[in-house]
Amino acid sequence: MKGDVGMSKSETGKFKLIKGGTLIDGTGAGPVSGADILIEGSTIKAVGKDLNFSPEAEIIDATGMTVMPGLIDSHVHFRGTMKGGVLERVINPRELGLIQSISDAKTMLNAGYTTAKCCGSSNALFLKQAVAEGILSGAPRIVAAGYWLSQTFGHADAPYLPLEYVDIRTTKHPSNVSNSLICDGVDECIKATRYALRAGADFIKISTTGGFSSLGDRPTDVQYNLDEIKAIVDTAAQVGKCVTAHCEMSLKAAKQSIMGGVKTVDHALLTDDECIELAMEKDVVFVSTTIVFRNAIEAGRDVGKKLMDSYKRIHKAGATLATGTDTGLGVNSFGQNAQELELLVKYCDFSPMDAIVAATANGAKACFIGDSTGTIEPGKYADIIIVNGNPLEDITILQNAENVEMVILEGNIAKQNQ
Repeated sequence: MKGDVGMSKSETGKFKLIKGGTLIDGTGAGPVSGADILIEGSTIKAVGKDLNFSPEAEIIDATGMTVMPGLIDSHVHFRGTMKGGVLERVINPRELGLIQSISDAKTMLNAGYTTAKCCGSSNALFLKQAVAEGILSGAPRIVAAGYWLSQTFGHADAPYLPLEYVDIRTTKHPSNVSNSLICDGVDECIKATRYALRAGADFIKISTTGGFSSLGDRPTDVQYNLDEIKAIVDTAAQVGKCVTAHCEMSLKAAKQSIMGGVKTVDHALLTDDECIELAMEKDVVFVSTTIVFRNAIEAGRDVGKKLMDSYKRIHKAGATLATGTDTGLGVNSFGQNAQELELLVKYCDFSPMDAIVAATANGAKACFIGDSTGTIEPGKYADIIIVNGNPLEDITILQNAENVEMVILEGNIAKQNQ
């Protein structure tokens, strides 16, 4: 083991003490060398130096390494598609996609991601349930939308299939395409929201613009009207759930989403000062997906320039931005999710610390679990990674799973390099 994370006693003890590492706690505060983190069961009990601890505590020696919160990807898709093409999604059986998703989830945890927010795929519902029932181990915490909502001729309405094959409620051909609930008008939107909740959704995902991956609509198209968005938000709120909006390149759609009550605006390739001010007033989180547009940025294309301008503007204003990747669409690979941090630093005026906060504290907020994880503070879940190297000096070290020496999820050691 490169960093030689040392442990004493078994991995089943009630107390664990991480000693000797340099702490980056996820709040944006400066690093603390030689910090101690005392874990009791699933939660962090104390953080400091020279802590008093139970003599039965398992000692984890992190000397010379960085201790930080587990990383969070606030926008993935556990579709289980390997190349992401339409033909594969239609022809391959849905069960094959589920099996692939198990491997994808394990790859994420191995890379230091302790939470993944899946913004549309029934596979995530099954993965989450399998983890809860003890059938599946080695996966991150999954926050799942399950089936996502789209208007007719919307981003999640696949025009290459008959409409009755697209909606999960009417499909005659279950596939990795049929993860949508097609709904128009207030009454249909309310019913579709309740259907998604019945299936086990942790939050509701809607499309308020078209998308680059759509075959029928455009990323500039405005989708859903304000009354429809409010109906979805109000219905979800009745059971304590929040709403996330896919919103790519429409100022009108972004502002309408925020006014309608959504809590995260994902992709957000086009914003202005008014939009950002409104988001800050409503405590809305923007979610980046820079990695999907890397080629456009590096080629100097207009969409890349708009993305960089938008994320720079969001960051400069002090609004909250969390890192997502859209991994699962075939553009980028699971396990390489931390490339998003590098790109925010390289192209969007983020410091390495800013990028880490976006992938930890802000990510937890985007997943609606900011009270329980995302930072290394007493009372929060012990979701912690120990990294060989200093990501403040080289943010790219987080892209190599071999540099992630240990992953702790809710106090349990999920990975330890040998």
